[in-house]
Amino acid sequence: MTTQARHFGVVGAGVIGLSTAVLAQRRGHSVTLYADSLPLETTSAKAAASFKPHEVVQNDLAQTMLTRAWSYFAELADGPGRQCGVWRHTHWEASSSPLPDERYLSVMENLEAVEWPNVPGGYRYGRRYTTFFIDTPVYLPWLYEELRRGGGQLVHLPRRFDNLNELSQLPHDVIFNCTGLGSRLLCNDLSLYAIKGQIAIVGPRPEMDWSISADGFYVYPRSRDTVVGGTAEHHVYTETNDWIALSLLTRASRRILPDLTEASIVRSAAGLRPYRAASIRVETEAVGDRRIVHQYGHGGAGITLSWGSADVALELAVGEVSGRP
Repeated sequence: MTTQARHFGVVGAGVIGLSTAVLAQRRGHSVTLYADSLPLETTSAKAAASFKPHEVVQNDLAQTMLTRAWSYFAELADGPGRQCGVWRHTHWEASSSPLPDERYLSVMENLEAVEWPNVPGGYRYGRRYTTFFIDTPVYLPWLYEELRRGGGQLVHLPRRFDNLNELSQLPHDVIFNCTGLGSRLLCNDLSLYAIKGQIAIVGPRPEMDWSISADGFYVYPRSRDTVVGGTAEHHVYTETNDWIALSLLTRASRRILPDLTEASIVRSAAGLRPYRAASIRVETEAVGDRRIVHQYGHGGAGITLSWGSADVALELAVGEVSGRP
């Protein structure tokens, strides 16, 4: 319950910043969002994405975020649904080796273990469950419009903040740092580093109403196209397209899409996942008379954990208890 309306500053227009800003507005606060990149120019826009944590430290904090995020996405799927780019669907995990138990499976619905020959792609081991699909080209603009409808504004910065003293010059008592990989420089946090991921965009697959991640690769059919991914190159900081990696993605995905060739690629993209080796960071820091709430290091799970991360950060910032698990 909000005890006092505040005017927050949120820095970063990726899914973490947008979700934090929108959730703050829903709780009665006003928000100004600051960013050097617009939502569809961020790393979040390059995600596929299914509600499933990936390339993130899965500890108690991440599990709390996951559990809380599930209920927020359920509200979207049961409410605006495809209008906002969120719906329930079946996701497969498949492997040539036995699949390990994963903590995140506790929130998934209709979980079932499956073995060959009933696993897509002819894999030996598999499991399927109901989760959420997030169609990012639809979802991120919807989030931004939610911010605008709630009275929030976006201030487009000419460059990134270089240090926390610069950040503390913003005219807000509480500022949320949702800058993702930018926090490596901003906070001098060397435990935060990039994991480069590359994807290929191919044509739509309307006959495919499920997604799959198999032996490190994945296929995600969206409403207008299909995402084939994805590599994981640790400590790589360039977003250049690597055609060798694209060729690898194409070959690996033929077990699911047999007709796929390099000529099928409509476009490609590379993004840098903000991975923090210690843990996702959600904590406050005083800088002068400002209170900075750091919220970064979500790796490849930014979209999955976004609402839960926003919930935890707001609770930390102003002592609001959401009532979520």
